[in-house]
Amino acid sequence: MASSERLEEAYEEKQHQAAYIFDPSADIDEPARPAKRRRVLKTADQPAHVTTKHGSFQRLLQGAESDQSLNLRQEVFETLWSVVDSRIQSILQDTNQSTLHQVTSFLRSAPDHTPKDKIASAFIITGPNIASQDLLFEQLSGALEREADAHVVRLRSGDASNLRAVLRKIIHDIVSKGSIDGDDVDLTTSKDGRKFLNYDLEALHAHLKLSPQRKLVVIAFQDSEAFDSGLLSDLISLLSSWLDRIPFAFLFGVATSVELFETRLLKSTCQCLYGDQFDVEQAASIVDKIFRTAVAHADVPVLIGPSLVGSFLERQREQVASIQDFIRSLKYTYMCHFYSNPLSFLLPGGQNSDALRSEHVEMLRCLPSFRRTIETAIENNDYAQAKRLLQDDSKLTEHLVGCLQERRQWVTRLLRILKSFAVSKIGSLDFASLYLEASYNGFHLSGQFEQFLEAVKHMEPRDSEEYLNRLIDLIQHGDQSLGLDPWADEAPENIAELLNIHASIKQLRTKAGGEGHVLRSQYSGQSKIVRTTVVAQKVQLSHDTAALTDLDKSYTDLIHSFLEQLETTMSIGGACDMPFHEVWFYDSKTPYRDVFIPRPRNVFERALSRPHDYLGCTCCKEGKSHDSHIVPTTAILYQMYLETGTLINVGDLWSAYHATMGEDVEEAGLDERSALVLFYRSMAELKAMGFVKQSRKKADHIAKVAWKGL
Repeated sequence: MASSERLEEAYEEKQHQAAYIFDPSADIDEPARPAKRRRVLKTADQPAHVTTKHGSFQRLLQGAESDQSLNLRQEVFETLWSVVDSRIQSILQDTNQSTLHQVTSFLRSAPDHTPKDKIASAFIITGPNIASQDLLFEQLSGALEREADAHVVRLRSGDASNLRAVLRKIIHDIVSKGSIDGDDVDLTTSKDGRKFLNYDLEALHAHLKLSPQRKLVVIAFQDSEAFDSGLLSDLISLLSSWLDRIPFAFLFGVATSVELFETRLLKSTCQCLYGDQFDVEQAASIVDKIFRTAVAHADVPVLIGPSLVGSFLERQREQVASIQDFIRSLKYTYMCHFYSNPLSFLLPGGQNSDALRSEHVEMLRCLPSFRRTIETAIENNDYAQAKRLLQDDSKLTEHLVGCLQERRQWVTRLLRILKSFAVSKIGSLDFASLYLEASYNGFHLSGQFEQFLEAVKHMEPRDSEEYLNRLIDLIQHGDQSLGLDPWADEAPENIAELLNIHASIKQLRTKAGGEGHVLRSQYSGQSKIVRTTVVAQKVQLSHDTAALTDLDKSYTDLIHSFLEQLETTMSIGGACDMPFHEVWFYDSKTPYRDVFIPRPRNVFERALSRPHDYLGCTCCKEGKSHDSHIVPTTAILYQMYLETGTLINVGDLWSAYHATMGEDVEEAGLDERSALVLFYRSMAELKAMGFVKQSRKKADHIAKVAWKGL
């Protein structure tokens, strides 16, 4: 009697739960839940253990890291990333400003120039990168709400299962914008007490009459080409019939062209539209701007390696990832560096060097770059310097701070060289590829960029003059997108020589033009001539050099001087050649690949095929014979699943499972009903993991969805 009363009490306590946990080994005599404990406040007489909050960062150096260093790592990360993120957000705000202004002006003046029976429509050519449309339509929504006094409803193809669902979303999004704190809105009752269906446009009309602050209702079809053409035609026709009561306007995001989009609609539907075409900045251009300000900027605190950034850019091109994915990847890279590197609190220039402890100093002396520094000092017979760095911690700290401050000079010089190379417009490499190559391996004209010198040699006088003009302008004005300030005052001799060469070439061109002579150098193609000689009735061709005039020789000398200037200034080592580059250089792809390119299906397949790899218990070690009641039921069903065809009879699968378990069911203390519960639970897990689904052909069958290895 007492036992049945306890069961009834336990049942009543679980009535409020959405699901129940079945545990056949549980004892019904155990209490259903632990008794409640009173919350007792600690008074001043009762000292409590005070814990220090360190946020999300963990202690490194095998737990020997101090609280000061731990907090500094997190503070430095938050401070430095906020600076980078502010520059990124500034770029995103400035993106597509001209397009936003044109679209806003068009829709604002739509009532004046649009025929009465047509709907004003803006066709926005977004390009093939559909993932980048979120940023564009978010900017359009904000601009239209601020400047055009419009209600904006963004529709995606996933929201358009049928016409009623689209109408419900349009009405709900407009009416709910007036709600406070996200309260539920009753769409079936207007403010004057009238009753409407939740997909009736009359409800929207009544709402707009009672709140006339907004003059326009803009429907934005973000991925318009993914909508069902019949549904889209019906929706446009329906909204057109309400145009005399509700001022509608459309935004269409078109990935291909307006002509192809029109072919998908009915001719009668196209006649309801009156619009214009607008082009936007492509996603590749926006990513390039973000790359310059967040990766290749002169003030970036962390240099990201070429393999990792290359995977970011490759993912943008091949997987059509959004711009926000690229930004999140950069932030995750910063997080990984500061989370795992105990020396990262020294960034950007060693300002926190007073927080160094003996553990940090020991780690510094174990770095590969420090070992190379000591080896170089020994090779140069500077034994005193090597001894000081190995034995004197203060000298090592001083040397570390000096190296971290030289890093800024190295980054600035690298960017100057790359921009000087880029303004020549020689070669097919874009700036991102050029930066990734040079930042890791360095930049040397005598090595991988030797063809650059040959191209400069063979330049025509006009091309060389234009290159010098762009190079001088770069030195005098810098490049704000990369954070490069003008550096003409730092090297007055170099800029004076370039100005002299530029003026001399310009003067020679003017003088040669006055004499009717084509100016060339000894490397120009025009200076090569072909001579024909007939010997013993045979024609022989020989190449010779045409005679150069004094002007040509002077131009050749100027080219030689220019090449010497370039060879002197355009040479720098890679990041790995810098001492203590491990503090500010990060190029590990493993965390990024696991987080941003996960492989859940491979993990599921291995876990179900070899559960002992994940369970880690002594009974499931590899090499031992596994009893059926020890192996998880889901793993047993998965092995049977691999042997079946496209359709699986659930009854046959249960019979095979029960036969496989055999006597192990009784040994485990489970009856047939308990085994059936485990079977159904495992079937639900296979369905949740995406291996099976309900078959539409036969009610008692399930359909196989995934095949192993495919």
